Amino acid sequence: MSAGCVACQGAHKKEITLVLCVIISIIKQHTYHLQLHQHKFAPNTFNTMPATEANSLQRARENALRDSPEYQSLPDEWSIGIDPDAGDRVYFFRDARPAEKHYTHPSLGPLPSPWILKAVLNPSKNTYQILYYDPKNHIKSRKDPRFLDKTLLQHSKNVPKELWIAASSQRNKNLDVSKMKRQPIGNRDIRDYFEIMKVLDPGDGTKGGMNGGVFVARVKGVPNKLYIEKRFKAEQVVMAKEEIKMIRRLNHAALTCYSVAYIIEGEHPTASVWIEYCDRGDLDGLIREFSKRQKERPLPPEAFVWHAFGGLLDGLAYLQTGVGHLHNPDARAPPSWMPILHRDMKPDNVLLRSRSTVGSNKYFYCVLSDFGLACEDRPRNDPSCDRLQQSGFKLGTMAYLAPELCWPPFPQSKQELDMFPPGALHSRKSDMWALGATMFNLAECKSIMGHCDLLTRKPKGISHGDYMQGTECRKLKDPLTIPTNYSSQLKEAIRRATNWNPRERPDAVGFVRKFEQLQHAAGFDTQRNAPPLPEWATKKHEYFAPA
Repeated sequence: MSAGCVACQGAHKKEITLVLCVIISIIKQHTYHLQLHQHKFAPNTFNTMPATEANSLQRARENALRDSPEYQSLPDEWSIGIDPDAGDRVYFFRDARPAEKHYTHPSLGPLPSPWILKAVLNPSKNTYQILYYDPKNHIKSRKDPRFLDKTLLQHSKNVPKELWIAASSQRNKNLDVSKMKRQPIGNRDIRDYFEIMKVLDPGDGTKGGMNGGVFVARVKGVPNKLYIEKRFKAEQVVMAKEEIKMIRRLNHAALTCYSVAYIIEGEHPTASVWIEYCDRGDLDGLIREFSKRQKERPLPPEAFVWHAFGGLLDGLAYLQTGVGHLHNPDARAPPSWMPILHRDMKPDNVLLRSRSTVGSNKYFYCVLSDFGLACEDRPRNDPSCDRLQQSGFKLGTMAYLAPELCWPPFPQSKQELDMFPPGALHSRKSDMWALGATMFNLAECKSIMGHCDLLTRKPKGISHGDYMQGTECRKLKDPLTIPTNYSSQLKEAIRRATNWNPRERPDAVGFVRKFEQLQHAAGFDTQRNAPPLPEWATKKHEYFAPA
């Protein structure tokens, strides 16, 4: 293993790797330091350098690597090192293949030319920093050059005009998403402009989806920006048209971000939409990771639960009114806005996206995705009302249906399995209940269906799938009560969101102000000094890694 490398994660295995690297580095100390510092020290100075000083510099290198945002963004099974033969350039390697040095970050992708990552010594303090370095112009920077305006502009020059906006846009904390430009929906097939990085759903029904395939993709010529492509089958293009138009309307940080799309109708209909790629998985995966550790019984930090709750609540408020309401007391809905119902709020539709600033200590963005079942919230007698809303036909994820959408005590006929109870339909209140149930499961972290009791009274002969469509399994857990580790204010917020009676349950807009009061009273209205999520709670992809 090359000297100077350190383990990439805080797990036990990585600590062992780190210790071994240090031992090897000390054994080879003289040779390594001669290679590393001969451009910094005169030969006679280095040859007489005390061993304690050399050890101090070695520790300084390791500390710099540990503090590097690029190190913190590495996926499992990857580590980082310094290459003295390449002018102290930083490289990455798989733990299983330490001799293979790579200069492309497996998750973040390559740096734009001519930038490299480099270890830089501060001789006066005997400390190192890992900096981005432009050897052509001799510029050192802490800012990631992947997201410089110059880099994004270059991206737009490298792609066809159909992708100019998509290739050069970047969501970050300084951007008013309400003013983001949107690439028009095209009428020409642009799939050849993209390279498939990973197949998430081949579209053949094996993954349960009804679409024509879901893929991680990147634009050819834009090396480090990823998208999710959702394809539609020929018979789905008419419905796809409505979904794509709806997604393109959305401009909120907690809602999926449209990038580009095309729709071709006629004899050979086809359509695809590309949306932002969220790189840290979803709440479903996070909950499952916590639930695996039953012996330790870890719980997510309360600050993260409030963070997720507030963002998604504001996302639902935006769907109702076309404007965010959280910490915006003067919010006014645009008169032309048509309210939207999501109709499928659940943990695996809440994606996690890293901050644009690499190494940021702030929590991931929580992004509500999958608008395949979403519809405009119109009265049933409106001719433009969604036909499934009008018919009362059952749709959505059965475990996350609000109580008013369920048969008491459970459906007992084919008609009851297929249809909602008379007069029942998805609403702003049912979206709110599903959000509250999602937050309950995030806080409890035992199961993604912890809000349902599927065992205590389930009759023999009825499947779990049928039983979860009834009121009884929900009633046994009502009111939903989170662990005592959390504040009474969070407990109240979740109880209000999951109130059994829809007449007493608030919708998102009606709940925002009370939510703010509860969050403030609990002391969690900022992320200052908030404890981080455990490294194992979310996954880091390695789509840019070599085969």
